[in-house]
Amino acid sequence: MVLSVSAMAQEKTPVGILPFTYVSSSVDYQHVNSIQETVINAFVKTRRFNIVDRSKTDALKKEKELQKTDDFIDGSVVEQGRNLGAAYLVSGHIISAKAEAVRSDDGRGHVTITYKAKLSISLKVIDVASGQVIASETIEPKSGSFLGGLFGIGATSETESITKAIQKIEGKIDEFVANNFPVMFAIVEIQEKDGQGGATKVLLAGGSGFGLKSGDKLKVVELTEVEVYGKKLFRKKEIGELTVSVVEDENFSICSVTEGGFNIASKFEAKARLQVISKNKE
Repeated sequence: MVLSVSAMAQEKTPVGILPFTYVSSSVDYQHVNSIQETVINAFVKTRRFNIVDRSKTDALKKEKELQKTDDFIDGSVVEQGRNLGAAYLVSGHIISAKAEAVRSDDGRGHVTITYKAKLSISLKVIDVASGQVIASETIEPKSGSFLGGLFGIGATSETESITKAIQKIEGKIDEFVANNFPVMFAIVEIQEKDGQGGATKVLLAGGSGFGLKSGDKLKVVELTEVEVYGKKLFRKKEIGELTVSVVEDENFSICSVTEGGFNIASKFEAKARLQVISKNKE
């Protein structure tokens, strides 16, 4: 399930980051905080979320420690998250964050000890309103769990190898946030049209406050409501593409229409329900 973060009113979504769980035999405690901070920073740097006061989420630590695992989210944890004003809770479990020594001999009696790290974490997003886990993913370095050979020269200490491993997964954590919390902007007006009536430039209700910058690629989708077995669902159909030309301020940007200008103009004037989403997000 994909979570939508509306940018129409430039409101930031309140998110609580639960204290991460881990198995002590698989993780050195000194690395737990570094991994959790990496996840928190992935949310903070988007400038789209209000992170619930850390001192308050730390109060949930005892509840989480009682569980010993991230597989089960107790109802009391969700209720406390609700009381803290969080719309979503992010739960993390460190499956492994250990380094192993690698001994190499050059054949002339010179022995070198380097380290390879094995890192794997599980992230879940809990919808506080429903108490349901609505997104989950296990994250590991892209080129495999063991890192030593990926850098040409192995790390010279356990801490260095774990630090490199954490750096290696930063991009994947960023992708997890982007893919599960896409921003949806609104078209405010059609600013320019071509000779056939197709939109060539539009004003978007989204700016630097939500991380937009010149050159960003966006897609325009039309939402239509369909009924399936008595249940109302929204169907998304892509009708065009935009490129951010100028970010005016925190709230507005001017975009060039690169595809679907006629559809965008006609649908906008017909007051169809349109959303603009970063092109690499759904």
